[in-house]
Amino acid sequence: MKKWFTVSMGEALLPRFKLTTENRNYLLSWAMVTHIEASKDFLSLQFICEIGMVQLASDESMEALFESMETERVYCIRGELLACRIMPVE
Repeated sequence: MKKWFTVSMGEALLPRFKLTTENRNYLLSWAMVTHIEASKDFLSLQFICEIGMVQLASDESMEALFESMETERVYCIRGELLACRIMPVE
């Protein structure tokens, strides 16, 4: 099962992407995403956005997700499949 979806090269980029969790669906603005970082093995990834710090974890590398976020080509992240945690940022 795919854990994230990306826009293909040549397709128009979107100003927002969808983050799904077990109980919510969020539309997040790329303009508000900052501090994207991943562990050396890319098994954990986190970023800050308008809802707080989003932490994702997987037993498979998320290097492709990290690279797609760098170019803002992600249009959906299935947080419920990536042990998504959202923490407030002060």
